[in-house]
Amino acid sequence: MDNNASPSPDPDATTRRRSGRVVRAPTKFTPDTTTQSTNPKRKRDDQDDEEEDEEEDAENEAPDSDEEMSNEPDNDSDEDHFAPRSRKKSSQTSRAKKPSAKKPKINGPKPLRPARVTHAAKSLPSRPKKSVRIEDAAVKGHGLYSHLFGSGDSSKSVAEEWLASYKINAVAATADLVNCILQCAGCDQLITEDDVLDLDNVAGRLADLQSIYQEQQITDYPLISRTKHSRSFRDVLISFFECLIVDMHQGRLMYRDETFLDNLHTWLASMSSSSLRPFRHTATTISLAVQSALVTVANDLDYRLKKSTEKRDKEQTNKDRKACADAIQSFFDTVFVHRYRDVDPKIRTECVEALGNWIISLPVIFLEPGYLRYLGWMLSDTNAPTRLEVLKQLTKVFRRDAGQLGHFIDRFRPRLVEMACKDSDVAVRVAAIGVIDVLRDQDLLEGEEVDAIGKLIFDNELRIRKAVVGFFVACTRDAISEKTKELRDSEAIEDIPRGKKASVDAPRLEWIDLKCLAETLAIYDNQIEEEHQSGQILGLDVAVDLLESAVPETRISLAAQVLFEKVNAIKQWTLLAGYLLFDHTTSSKSRSKGSNPDLAFKKAVAPTTEEESILLDVLSSAVKSSLTHAPEHDRSRKKPQTGKEAEDVRISPEDTAAELVIVIPPLLSKFGAEPETAAIVLRLAHFLDLELFKPLRQNTNRYEKLLDEIVTQFNRHDDKRVLSEATAALLHSRQYGELEEIADNKLSYLWETTITSLHNFDKTYELSSRGNLGEAPLRELSTVLLKISKLASIADCIDVLEADEDSSESTTNPPIQILANIVHRGKYEPLDDQDIDDLEDEVVSFAIKTCQFYFMWKTLAYSKLLSTTGSIADDELDRLSALRQTFRRHLIETLSSRAAIDQLRLFATGSLCDLHLTFATLRPAIDQLRPSSSSESQPSNGEKYKTLIQDIESGLIPELIAIFDGTEKQYAKKIKKDKTLNEPAEDEDPMADDEDEEDEDEDEGLSEEERFTAELKAEKALCELTAKYVLVVTARLVDHKGSHAGKLRRRLLRNQNKLGNNFKEVVTYLDEEKLAERTRKKAVHTQASTSTKPQKAQLSGAVVIGEDDEDDIFDTPPPEEGSREDLRAKGLLEDDPIEDDDENEDEEAERPAHDSDDDVIGD
Repeated sequence: MDNNASPSPDPDATTRRRSGRVVRAPTKFTPDTTTQSTNPKRKRDDQDDEEEDEEEDAENEAPDSDEEMSNEPDNDSDEDHFAPRSRKKSSQTSRAKKPSAKKPKINGPKPLRPARVTHAAKSLPSRPKKSVRIEDAAVKGHGLYSHLFGSGDSSKSVAEEWLASYKINAVAATADLVNCILQCAGCDQLITEDDVLDLDNVAGRLADLQSIYQEQQITDYPLISRTKHSRSFRDVLISFFECLIVDMHQGRLMYRDETFLDNLHTWLASMSSSSLRPFRHTATTISLAVQSALVTVANDLDYRLKKSTEKRDKEQTNKDRKACADAIQSFFDTVFVHRYRDVDPKIRTECVEALGNWIISLPVIFLEPGYLRYLGWMLSDTNAPTRLEVLKQLTKVFRRDAGQLGHFIDRFRPRLVEMACKDSDVAVRVAAIGVIDVLRDQDLLEGEEVDAIGKLIFDNELRIRKAVVGFFVACTRDAISEKTKELRDSEAIEDIPRGKKASVDAPRLEWIDLKCLAETLAIYDNQIEEEHQSGQILGLDVAVDLLESAVPETRISLAAQVLFEKVNAIKQWTLLAGYLLFDHTTSSKSRSKGSNPDLAFKKAVAPTTEEESILLDVLSSAVKSSLTHAPEHDRSRKKPQTGKEAEDVRISPEDTAAELVIVIPPLLSKFGAEPETAAIVLRLAHFLDLELFKPLRQNTNRYEKLLDEIVTQFNRHDDKRVLSEATAALLHSRQYGELEEIADNKLSYLWETTITSLHNFDKTYELSSRGNLGEAPLRELSTVLLKISKLASIADCIDVLEADEDSSESTTNPPIQILANIVHRGKYEPLDDQDIDDLEDEVVSFAIKTCQFYFMWKTLAYSKLLSTTGSIADDELDRLSALRQTFRRHLIETLSSRAAIDQLRLFATGSLCDLHLTFATLRPAIDQLRPSSSSESQPSNGEKYKTLIQDIESGLIPELIAIFDGTEKQYAKKIKKDKTLNEPAEDEDPMADDEDEEDEDEDEGLSEEERFTAELKAEKALCELTAKYVLVVTARLVDHKGSHAGKLRRRLLRNQNKLGNNFKEVVTYLDEEKLAERTRKKAVHTQASTSTKPQKAQLSGAVVIGEDDEDDIFDTPPPEEGSREDLRAKGLLEDDPIEDDDENEDEEAERPAHDSDDDVIGD
């Protein structure tokens, strides 16, 4: 760090202290002479009393100039800092002259508050004294420094010994103490007794020491050293000076010999304003420790004043108290006022911590606006740890004295709310929320501020949600109390039960809690929606759009995760389910019967449609949390629960499974009409642990009823989210042997329905031609194909898709042939209606996806058949080959007919690669069919099956490169790097420059978050396409022979280090040597870490395995996925040593000279 910060201003000239003694104020030293400020501080007069309220407002205001609040060392005069003063004026006459421009004028003693200490006057509390021996201090140190840090004696005993030496020879002892301070700053130059006596030359002597220090170019000093005892060094140093001041007070040496504090103050004040950071930091730390000790002494004197009865004792104690207060003020004005805004954040943090401790320890002086304002100003510090320390101190102050700080709180409360909501550091936000929570407890928040903090329950940062959950629950409890009071006043809850006495599906008092919770969540959710409509982009919505999948977590579910542990109504989710299933509409039909208390209660707790949707999301999250936390909860409980505590126990996993099977069907019946609520309820089926539901093995009627409701929802909706949730639920049900047959029966019904709809379309329309359907039939066809693609992902669909329809018409095609023909609609033809064009692309994408699943299931079946020495009929091979060629031809037409880089073109390109990779997985099974010495029929089978594995013809490489060029350029333009891309090599085709300027203007009207979203989407498209290319290249399905050999590989590597780490990591898989080297380094690092770190005893097997521990199980680590070794092990790479050698030679020649290992592996 910089040791040459600009210096602070010099103190005023020699003046007389209030105690009467002459004080030579320290003069700040610098290599060059500076002009001291001579403007005297204004004097208070009788008008100050009338202006006291106005000045109190000014004291809380931030400094007038930016310079005053900057992080640079201050060069302003003391007039910028108004002196703290008491609220109560005394009639005592003012002293003649102040010792420095910053020292306030005190007209009489400050009003004393009852001392908040419980210790006796004879002994002061002190922190435990550490006894540490530092080897360097014992060898290189001198005098007191060596004794304090090298002897191993406690700091208290060293302080006592120094005091004894001071009584013998005060000058020598003072020189020893100053030399100790200098050595603590890393300076090995010492002062003499003459320097101690010549106080006028303190600045000059320190200037000489500073010059020598700078010549030595010392960058490290004990306070910031990272050695073993660096932390102990600071503790011992602070403890020594605290013990020294307290011992001097108890021995009254501090009052009998006033020169000691004067000398110490002179040296420390001058060093604290040094331009050298070691001097400044060390002197500030010691000064703060001395002032903290003086605060402790002042507390003790206040206690003595309170207990003393004799007049002489009171007078003497008052005199000592006045001298102590003067010393505190002197150190504050000459050290703290300048160093609280030091350029070094560590110094600023230490000042804030010390001030907070002083306010707590001595509120009679420091609980004043003139001191509190420094904490308020430092809320805007640029250093996060400093802001965090301010918040810690404010929490302690507000927790005790918030009622007395109304003006200060009003001034800085908006800043606290801003920090809680928008600070860049999460820890600072958490601490700010804690401060706001203290203010909420004392009703010191405005309504808008409560809402701003309450909405943080939806924050995407888990630590923030956990920090604010107490605040949110407290606000909800306030709402519950108000509603309960209203119902109690109307006698509507007299007979309403609570707890175990109440039925789950009947009105109960807990419904008030649920109603208020839903209302609060709905209010905050609507506020966020309004912000979203005003142009803000929500991170969760962006992620869902980017991933193109169902919403994994909503705002409500994120909030419910942290509310689960705090709200019993959520933890006991069966109560919530009963509340949702209750028919609240019945209460409105009985209004003619008069004023019924039950009717009034039902009306008061009836949820709105929006609240029901929110509570369904809460229910889903509560079930998930109950299953996730239940085992940990049980293990952590050490004693049985009784009474009310036992009522709050969450539901066990076994009971959860039993209850869910019963609850989900009626929930689907009630909320299945709307896609949003239907998707939430369907998600509950994912949490159903069927192994724990033991009665299911004897009676499957309940679960079959649940599957019937899921099938109904699948047929009923065309919403993608509902279909995704229903598909996941059906897939989940097939994972258990007892239920697989039941689930397959339901799937057969769904297949029959969807395939029938597909055949009807095929009979009615020509499905292979683009643009011949209107919007309505296109949407219907898109829904049918979407459902078919979902069903194909659940179970083997070969028989269904290959079956012919039972019809007399001979022209009827099997479903898979119809789907392959639909892919031909992807061949681009211009359409006038953009909506129709988008629907056409959607239809083609669903057809491609279903065909992909078909070929994967087919390949899997062939792999099993060939591995068991089975055979495949020639007719079946011919039909599959023809179907594959049709599908492949239509894919190529789709990707080659389009000039723009749209989603369908990229999807078709990736699907073409996937098609070849899918059949390449048959290579290990085919290679096993090698001829033996006794068989001659086997070779023909092997050759016959090898036709299943086809390469991508080299003629397609230019088209593939063109698609990659466009995708790469799109992303490069999004991140403003399109002008820095590498130029093509001499043997490569030049980049097409047909982009118009409209693309450059697309992002001009977007917000910063929308631009970032566009960048993420473009990067995702590039990395996905590149990954497909890398797989087919490394599997030797393209780019390994012919006139274009190696061309695609070189194109992928051209801008390897230009487009971010994600892209760089993807193309790294093209270099097998570097992947192998990375794998070896990882293995060596893992083995070294396991051999050097001793194994600790584990409490549970669930937490033994870490992220890298799996690598330790094997002596030889597995090959990196995607590397040559991995592909060869999977049968995707043939052993061809001749071609491998040639290719390696080509790669070495093509690899740039600057392409180092670090460039490939990443940061």
